[in-house]
Amino acid sequence: MRIIYVDVDTLRADHTTPYGYHRPTTPNLQKLADKSVVFDRYYCSDSPCLPSRAALTSGQFGITNGVIGHYGADAQFRLEAGHGPEPHRPLLGQWLGWGDHYTASISVFAERHRAYFFHGNFRESIRASANWGDEEAPDINGAAVDWLRRHKDEENWYLHLTYWEPHTNYTQPAEWTEKMAASGPVQAWPDEETIAAHAEIYGPRSALDLHHSLKNPRGTSPVPHNMPDAVASRADFEHLINGFDGAISYWDHYFGQLMDTLEELGIAGDTAVIVSADHGESFGELGMYAEHGMASEPVHRLPLVVYWPGLTDDLPDDARRNDALLYNIDLAPTLAELIGLDKPAGWQGTSFAPALRGERIDSREYLVLGHGAMTYQRAVRTRDHLYIRTYHPGTFRTEWEQLFHLTEDPYLTRNLIDEEQELATLMRSHLAEWWNEYAGRPGCLPDPMQANLQTGPIYYSQPGPYAQHLRDTGRAHLADHLEQRLATLSVPVPWHAPHEPRSPEILQGWLAHFGRRAAAT
Repeated sequence: MRIIYVDVDTLRADHTTPYGYHRPTTPNLQKLADKSVVFDRYYCSDSPCLPSRAALTSGQFGITNGVIGHYGADAQFRLEAGHGPEPHRPLLGQWLGWGDHYTASISVFAERHRAYFFHGNFRESIRASANWGDEEAPDINGAAVDWLRRHKDEENWYLHLTYWEPHTNYTQPAEWTEKMAASGPVQAWPDEETIAAHAEIYGPRSALDLHHSLKNPRGTSPVPHNMPDAVASRADFEHLINGFDGAISYWDHYFGQLMDTLEELGIAGDTAVIVSADHGESFGELGMYAEHGMASEPVHRLPLVVYWPGLTDDLPDDARRNDALLYNIDLAPTLAELIGLDKPAGWQGTSFAPALRGERIDSREYLVLGHGAMTYQRAVRTRDHLYIRTYHPGTFRTEWEQLFHLTEDPYLTRNLIDEEQELATLMRSHLAEWWNEYAGRPGCLPDPMQANLQTGPIYYSQPGPYAQHLRDTGRAHLADHLEQRLATLSVPVPWHAPHEPRSPEILQGWLAHFGRRAAAT
């Protein structure tokens, strides 16, 4: 089988046509969806970019494969020493290769995140340009069309394409943004009152610090035609959404060209096409804007549209939607089953291949979702509720525990943790049950999120400089709040040797202690 996996970074499901968006962002994706199965409750087990793709291609949760964040020990994929891959824990691409599929990628992901294990999935890895950040859709298509022309007569291959358009910064030409702005109104939430209240939420990609970083201390927009400097009003929010939707529409245009190429080459009818994302995006939920920094619904919910020749072409309409609770780690065993391979023992997902044949599949009772780049959080998602536990807030203002009724409160505006104590207890027990399964039994490796709690997720925003930034911008009370929250997290007992010896600091501490004792006597 020929298989194309289309990986669209930061493609939020509910901003696409197959998921009911009111703006015409993705007509070409909708054409594919018309002959596919669309999965409504498909989630990345771990976010953001690096943890999600590590989970997708390893078939394992981050708590097992080791990747729960973007930096340092949080980003270290657990590899066995020795020669050759581990046959019981292969990467997805390795397993497909052993199933006689030629595997290739057109993606700069490994370079962008120093995720060089990712190359282990592919016999051929192509960078479409010299860019080591985010490649442009025209460049991806140029390399993809060339690859397809050279391999059109071959039967079994797997091609992974990574597009970056919906990821900040939104760099598409202004006319795409203007087209979306003219196509329909922006959603009504958040209103002016909510946006004003978000001024009290601090952190990277918060309303008033939309662009602030160590590289951009002024916090000005790098693409003013597509993104505002900050979200201080409803007009700013609409500006931001127009830019995001414009980026999606721009990507969809090039996706349509890719689909046209399959038709031109005469292989559209026998090439499987899968479209998904690594994560979604927050747009005001919990005070975060244009960022994927929490274990929340808008970040973890993914689009998944699967066209599989011979299976999905003639399905009845009621079989074209599936609402089972699924993880992205389920895709690897699904592909294995579809091409006649067993599931390796080390993979932790479950195949949903029967859904592509129009059959009913069982849904999990709950999912556990993890985030480790802006915050350390794990969440429990049931059909109606979301529970979020914060282990380290990073430099973002977020609560230690939150509970939401998502069916009634899709924008996560009302924390029920104190009101629904019985439900909160149940959700905590789900999280504990999951943790014990993957980190609390013989043979389990340490939970990387627990092992790195002392340092926390500081790669994108460091507490000291950020607190000073808050003071410099007239928000000293927020700087005090941040420092007070992190004060209990800074007990100086290093898990690893510090970069500099702490002997002088320790000596001064003892001198001060004995000085206070002497004064007291």
